[in-house]
Amino acid sequence: MKLKTIYKCTNCQFESPKWIGKCPQCSAWNSFAEDTINIGKDLQEGNPKILTNETRGVLKPESITQVLEKISTQKEKRLYNFSAEILNHFFGKGLVAGSLTLLAGEPGLGKSTLSLQLLRALYQGKNDPIPNLLYITAEESTFELARRSERLKIPPQINILQSNNFEQIQQVLETYKPSVVIVDSIQTMSSSQISSNPGSVSQVSTIASHLLAISKAKNISIIIVGHVTKDGQIAGPKTLEHLVDSVCMLESTESPQYRTLSFSKNRFGTTSQLLLLKMEETGLNIITDPSLALLENLETGIGVVYGMSIDKDLPLVVEIQALVGNPNFSEEGKGGFGRREALGVKTSKLNTILAIAEKYLNINLKNQDVYLQVTGLPKNTVDDSLDLPILLAILSSLKEKSINQIVSKKSIKTVDKPIFSGRLTLSGKIRNATQLDQRKNTSEKLGFQYNPMIKQGDLKDSLFK
Repeated sequence: MKLKTIYKCTNCQFESPKWIGKCPQCSAWNSFAEDTINIGKDLQEGNPKILTNETRGVLKPESITQVLEKISTQKEKRLYNFSAEILNHFFGKGLVAGSLTLLAGEPGLGKSTLSLQLLRALYQGKNDPIPNLLYITAEESTFELARRSERLKIPPQINILQSNNFEQIQQVLETYKPSVVIVDSIQTMSSSQISSNPGSVSQVSTIASHLLAISKAKNISIIIVGHVTKDGQIAGPKTLEHLVDSVCMLESTESPQYRTLSFSKNRFGTTSQLLLLKMEETGLNIITDPSLALLENLETGIGVVYGMSIDKDLPLVVEIQALVGNPNFSEEGKGGFGRREALGVKTSKLNTILAIAEKYLNINLKNQDVYLQVTGLPKNTVDDSLDLPILLAILSSLKEKSINQIVSKKSIKTVDKPIFSGRLTLSGKIRNATQLDQRKNTSEKLGFQYNPMIKQGDLKDSLFK
């Protein structure tokens, strides 16, 4: 086998004989990575022989194809063996036997810790017999792994293999035939048959393809730990995400001790599940009631409004604070423009809400500084149903009135713990939030009053009657 080194774009797979800074096909910068291809001849020297029916035998289509109606639609075999029912629900009633899952996240979030805890939950689950569990570490020594396992109370019966050589790992998998395997991590593994460095496009794609073949042939559930680059992309070729059955993302939140776990791809279940985890001394613990977890405390006052947000299927109470004031350099009627700052949401969202308020509520905000801070949302979460509470927080600060004074009628002096959600249209209407029943039920469960005195309809009529 004769090998040749080329450079391949990790974004569009464009090939180049040498490294270039900008891809001529997709215009991506610094996207080329070293790869190795086989340019050798076939095993037989000379031109390949043309096979005929006499030399190869006649291969009938019906001998290799199947009729759809004869294929068994019996549900795939699952390992209903997580000790925590919330994990069974998250993975879709259990971990599928023979599946290949990619667990990705930024460095330092706790991917290795979570992997060990998943094996612990599998070992302690209701299984007969107890599955053979194997943890392959290519980054840490066995001593470091054992010390961490002791702190996390990992069962000592779990098998450990320290190796970054794929051929050795492949031999262990085919000989030992474990039920569930954790590979930590694929970016540090290498195959001796490929000349490029560990973590390169060719190494990652080749090893992932072999692991996929092993998982399907041996009916082994394999969880691959992968790294995420500084721009939030999974390290390695894009084909890695297409090869695996599921992609599970471990992400950080605004609060440093919390993490979110969700599927961006799942062939065996839904991608709407989301778990909120908290890093503690005993590891990453699941928050069973996460609605108020990301808020340290609740406060009331001018410019403070609470909204009910939903990230995937997880309801969360969000605190919105707004500060509206005249800038120093601008005076009324002199054409000055105020400053716009938004934390937790995009500034474009803030500008859109301000434009709706100016047009349909006859409020002049052009010469006002507007500062907005949204607390309690996981990282990169966007929920258009927070339009209404954002607008109410801005009005509260502008008019220097509490939210109770804005939404309450004369017959009702105060509203006990109001919370809001609703979408604003560019035509000046308030629309109901999505997943309305879930928002209402969660609000009542936590003691909030959902959307008091505000109904769907015209914006001005709903707020000022």
